[in-house]
Amino acid sequence: MARSNNALVPDSDRYKITESDAWSWPFLIYPMRMGAWKDDSIKYYEIGNPVLWWASALCCCVVYPLQLIYLVLQHRRGTLRWTGDEIRQFWNASKVLWGGWVLHYIPFFLFGRVLYLHHYLPALYFGLLLLAFEIQCVVRWYLPERTMWPVAIAAVAIAGYVFVLFLPFTFGWDRPAKELTHLHAMDSL
Repeated sequence: MARSNNALVPDSDRYKITESDAWSWPFLIYPMRMGAWKDDSIKYYEIGNPVLWWASALCCCVVYPLQLIYLVLQHRRGTLRWTGDEIRQFWNASKVLWGGWVLHYIPFFLFGRVLYLHHYLPALYFGLLLLAFEIQCVVRWYLPERTMWPVAIAAVAIAGYVFVLFLPFTFGWDRPAKELTHLHAMDSL
């Protein structure tokens, strides 16, 4: 299996729109178009929910590492407000979630094979779980208790709205692609 997997190398002399590099996956720079893009064919675009995709990337690449540095500095200064149980709970859950993201994402930088956006989906799963965990931690430890439900409802409402907005890409669009130009958020989308 390893031999056949390593034989799947990209052609350096031609560019394929479906291929992408691992560095671009967390930020959804090159979503993967599937199928023909003619007006009379069903069009699919592997894009998912851009808000969740970008928020989980920000959480995994920036927020969580900075939060760890901040917590270590607070602990060294003796100004950490968390109890020992809260620290253990945070560390035990977050190390599994962030570690799962890292272990499912970093190896693709070492591969010499053809890479596609769908290779990132297992890492995205852990990123989304870490995002939900971080939102829960921020609400529970830094905001007043009465804000928990409004924040949760707002997060679900935003995710649901963007899901419905990008529904044609997920389940297929059988009309002309020009009708989807209102979803143009980036040059690659």
